Amino acid sequence: MKPFIRFTGIVAVIIFGFLSILGSGGGGDDDVEGTPQGGITAFNFDASNTETAAQLAAAAMAFFPQFTQVGYVTLTTLLFDPPSSSGTDLLICANTPDGTSILSWDDADSNGVLSVGDMARLEFNNCDIDGSGALAAGTLDISITSVVVVDTTPTSVGFDVDLYLTINDGVDISTLAATFGVTTSSANGTDFTNVFTADDSSLQRLILYENGTLIFGFGCFNVTQAFTEAGILSGTYGLSASGVINASNRIMSLAGGPQLSFVSNWMNAGTKTLLSMAVPGCDAVGVLNGVSDSDDSYIDMVANGGGSITLTAYGGSGATIYSTVTDWDSLLNP
Repeated sequence: MKPFIRFTGIVAVIIFGFLSILGSGGGGDDDVEGTPQGGITAFNFDASNTETAAQLAAAAMAFFPQFTQVGYVTLTTLLFDPPSSSGTDLLICANTPDGTSILSWDDADSNGVLSVGDMARLEFNNCDIDGSGALAAGTLDISITSVVVVDTTPTSVGFDVDLYLTINDGVDISTLAATFGVTTSSANGTDFTNVFTADDSSLQRLILYENGTLIFGFGCFNVTQAFTEAGILSGTYGLSASGVINASNRIMSLAGGPQLSFVSNWMNAGTKTLLSMAVPGCDAVGVLNGVSDSDDSYIDMVANGGGSITLTAYGGSGATIYSTVTDWDSLLNP
C-alpha cells in the first residue's frame, strides 16, 4: 500500500472537529481580556481553577488530531490528484448545500508533482463542517518545505501551516488562528507520525478567540501524534504534547512524557501533567524569561478509560488540594 494513499468516498463524512474546541476555553476568572501586555504570572492550581486549566489544556491538545482529519485529505489530494490553480471542492462541507471547501495549488516549479516551494490553499465558505449548524469561513494555507521520496513514493512531507478560521453558531463568533510547522511521515503507508512544532516566536503559535476576546495562546509547542490510516475516522491515535499556554495573563505548561492514548477523540489512557511554572519561557505567548512566581503546584489529568478523566491538583508541598472526576467531552464542551 502506498504511503499517503488517498481516501476515496469518505471526505464527505470527515469531522473537522474545530467546533468542539472553539469557545471551550472555560469560564471564571481565567479568560483572557485582550492581548497579554506583561505582568504575567504562573498559575497556582487550586480548587477554583483546576477544571478551567484542564479545559484549556484539553482544547489545545484536541486541536492537533482534529486538524489531521482535514490535513490528511488535503495532503494526499495534493500528492496524488493535485488540483489546478483554479481549485477543486474537497466536499468537506457536504452538510451545507451552498458551502464550499476549495483546494487550490500553486505548482511553483511547474513539474506537475508536489515539491519543495509549492503552496496550496484550502478555503472554506459558508461551511457546516460537522452538521452542527455552525458555519465556518476562512483559509488553510500550506507551503511545502520538504518531500522525501523512496522508490517513487513519498514517505515524508514537511510543510508550514497558516490557519485562520471563523465559526458563527448564531450566538457566538469564534476564531482560531495558527501558524506552525508539520512533518508527516510513514514507512509503510499504514502507520503515520505527525510532528507539530512552533518555535519561541510570536510568528508561530495557536490562538483561540471568542467574540473578540482572547481565550488562550499556545506556543513553543512540540506535539507528536501517531495514527493509522484506518483509524483517522474513528479517532484512534496516540498523542504527546509539550508547550506553554497563556490564559488570562497566566502561564502553565504541558509537561512532556509518555504518549497518551485516544479512542474516538476521548483521552482513553495515560496521564498528562499540567505545570504551574512556564517551562520553557516563550515569547510567543508573552513570557520573556520564564515565570518563577508560582508555588510549584500542578495538575495530573489521569484517563481512567471510556472517556473518564480524574483531575487532581497538588500544592507546592505535593499534598492533594483538589480532586474531581469528569470526562473528556466535558472538558472540551464546558
